[in-house]
Amino acid sequence: MRRVLLLLTMLVLAGCSAPQAPTPTVELLGAPATLNVSGTLVTALAMPTVRSGTFKVQVRLHADRSLGPGLRLTGVYVVTDAGVWKGAVGSAQRSTCGSTCMQGTASGSAAGLRAGQTVQVVARVQDEKGRALWVRAPKVTVGAAP
Repeated sequence: MRRVLLLLTMLVLAGCSAPQAPTPTVELLGAPATLNVSGTLVTALAMPTVRSGTFKVQVRLHADRSLGPGLRLTGVYVVTDAGVWKGAVGSAQRSTCGSTCMQGTASGSAAGLRAGQTVQVVARVQDEKGRALWVRAPKVTVGAAP
């Protein structure tokens, strides 16, 4: 009887495996369109372009009031049908565009990306405590840089 009970328990537990963690793409697409950072509402706009094999994404963050000094745009993720492109935004690629605005640019290889392609851009923002936050820009079409 103990063997039967043990076998039955093992079968039940085998069917109760833990759910798989969401893929990075699912997590990125689940990022909010409006980010609340200590009561400040932040949204993103993206302008991706491709030229001569280089993909460049400018992201502009807008806030409903002054952005705190500890908030930084640190990365850009672009979700396409083929996968995820990612690029870092270093301090030299970041700037302010007013008290309620900051912008940054990430660039890299355009492998698999082309003008006219619709993509979803997600910005990685770091707050003053070092926490990574995500904000999703509206879907946008990749443009051809002049």
